[in-house]
Amino acid sequence: MTDTSSFSRAVHRPWRGTPRAAAAAVLAGAVALAPTAAWGAPVVPEPDATDAPVLSGEVTYAMAPAGNGIVDEGDSLTVSFVVNNGTLEAAEGVDVSLGLSDDALASRTSLSSWLAGDSSAQTDEIGTTSFGATLSGAEQTARLTIDADDDALADREPGVYPLAATFTRGDDSVEVRSAVTVPDDGEVTPLTVVVPITAPAIGTPVLTAAQLEELTAEGGSLSSQLDAVAGTPVVLAIDPAILASIRLLGTSAPESALAWLTELDALPNARFALQYGDADVAAQMDAGFEALLEPGALTALMRDEDFAAPVEQQTVEPSESATPTPTESSSDETDTDAESLGTPSLEELLSVDASHERVYWPATGTGGSLVADALAEANGDDDASALILTESALVTGTGATVPARASATDTQLLVYDTDISRELNAASAESDTTLRAAPLAAASAYLHFAAEDAGEEPLLVTVDRASTERSRLALRAAVLAATQAPSTAASPFAGLVAHDPAPVQLVAGVPDEDRAYAAADMHADEDALARFATVLDDPELLTGPNRDEILQVLGNAWRGDESWPAAVSAQRQGTIETIDSVGLLPPSTVQLLGSSSTLPVWVRNDLPYPVNLTLYSQPEDLRLDVEDAVTVVASPASNTRIEVPVQARIGNGEVDVALDLRSPAGVQIGSTERAEVYVRAEWEGIGITVLAVLVGGLLVIGLVRTIRHRRRAATDGDGDGEGLALEADEDDAEDPASATPRDDR
Repeated sequence: MTDTSSFSRAVHRPWRGTPRAAAAAVLAGAVALAPTAAWGAPVVPEPDATDAPVLSGEVTYAMAPAGNGIVDEGDSLTVSFVVNNGTLEAAEGVDVSLGLSDDALASRTSLSSWLAGDSSAQTDEIGTTSFGATLSGAEQTARLTIDADDDALADREPGVYPLAATFTRGDDSVEVRSAVTVPDDGEVTPLTVVVPITAPAIGTPVLTAAQLEELTAEGGSLSSQLDAVAGTPVVLAIDPAILASIRLLGTSAPESALAWLTELDALPNARFALQYGDADVAAQMDAGFEALLEPGALTALMRDEDFAAPVEQQTVEPSESATPTPTESSSDETDTDAESLGTPSLEELLSVDASHERVYWPATGTGGSLVADALAEANGDDDASALILTESALVTGTGATVPARASATDTQLLVYDTDISRELNAASAESDTTLRAAPLAAASAYLHFAAEDAGEEPLLVTVDRASTERSRLALRAAVLAATQAPSTAASPFAGLVAHDPAPVQLVAGVPDEDRAYAAADMHADEDALARFATVLDDPELLTGPNRDEILQVLGNAWRGDESWPAAVSAQRQGTIETIDSVGLLPPSTVQLLGSSSTLPVWVRNDLPYPVNLTLYSQPEDLRLDVEDAVTVVASPASNTRIEVPVQARIGNGEVDVALDLRSPAGVQIGSTERAEVYVRAEWEGIGITVLAVLVGGLLVIGLVRTIRHRRRAATDGDGDGEGLALEADEDDAEDPASATPRDDR
């Protein structure tokens, strides 16, 4: 027996979650056609913030056997003990006693009871160690090794043995339990391990280039996941949204993301596709959907220039016998042009090269009979090969191991072991190597019993979805603990699927009403958006990203996240704002002084696409005739003017005109507006009459003045002699004596 000296270190564990920006800021406007980051926004600390750890307020103790708790013949046993002081004062020294039972546990049920502290077992002390005082906020670790030739380990039969550590401080003592597994060298049980490849929670249709670069860089979440499973026989459950996010960027995708995608494609592992965004299957079924939501088109998020490849045009070299004719364009260099490759289809964007096309994986605890039956009914007779991945805790009568390939009536199931998967997932989320050994030891113990119960029947376990970011080392340790367990052997996924199913019965399960209501509400909003989107030549430019957005918000990565309700609210608000992005501007009052004119109407279009509209006008008075329908194509991101012809009838007064916009499908767009038109139709006749009188009067006056002027001019213009003669005649008549005598001859 070797007592390894203890050492002390300050507690400073890195935060294991991926920071997310507030979900309400993700979709502040219309549907996110250019996705923005949903996490990674820098957090500015308060001026008085410090890096000091948050104290738990208590002293905690832990015990973890090394080597996943497996002690084969000839192996020593090393156990680590941890004391963590989360109080404000130094903790007193602690004595530790390690005990191991001589009797193996009888079954996995007794193992569960032992680990939960619900049963007692006689353990004999096999070693001791001690800790000195532990400072506030500090952690101490000590290791105790029991040599292979110690009587406590010699000649043990295969089985799972209770292991207990008693921490004593004064009159107080705390017992921490674990287990040691002595493997059986006999037959091995086929085992299939499923590992998800998923991204952190986002509220946008796809991951942005910046997010992909961060996730696929060395040490990034996606990079760590791929490194952890490389070289192992696990089955990959892949979120196709990750692949689509990379592929739709084309040549503008980050190099690290393209390399990650190439590495994934090169892995020989069997795989199947999760729903887009790893959306919550149970929430959709609980909401009453007839079928799971399919991902929408991603055309709006792609650029043609990202899918153009350079085409080399080689210059033809002249032959030796020919005389070259020099030209300005001749050159020894290679000319390059862009050859359009065409944007990929949705199917190409989402392809994961699945080993089985239809596998549904509800979140842990949600795959009961209500969800499973609804999924089976949604697939109908067209896809009898659909498989539902659920857990053994939802199978009635559990306590013993449940076969991995099963069926509940007509529902085909893949059942993973709840206990083993829970411990593997806990290990994958633990960043502390010492503490990680505790759940790995429990997983090994459960695996021993599961293999013993199953015999030659296949087993299935998962390293479940992570609620926080996990390191490559932690995830790989969990994967290797399952795939390299001594009592199991890797089983191909195809063999598990083809295995004859064992009949089981599922419990109903309890629906998560909050998530079901959220799914129903977002889907109802989506129906309204689909009607609105008929204003576009291609409605999927709006409906596609919106559908993918809904699936992302329903993603299982949001489970347990307190900001999820805000993400749902932001998504719904974004849809409402998109629907409100096209409408009529309030019209101004119009004065109609003539019998015919036009009524100006402005259409607001905040979308980045032209929209097709028909303006319907209906006067509320017979004094005005209005063009019933005027079609228009409203320019993107601008206001467009429409001229509506109007015709005045008899009478004057105020006339309201109701204005409605409708899409080519007849869907009303925006709210009804009313234009006030003041009709003064007779003013035109009166004005013409008055004008005619004025013009006529002016013409008469002008004519009279012209005649008088001409007469005066004619009088003033006769000869002087004629005037004098007339004047002389008048004088003679007045004086007869002066007249000349007339000759009588």
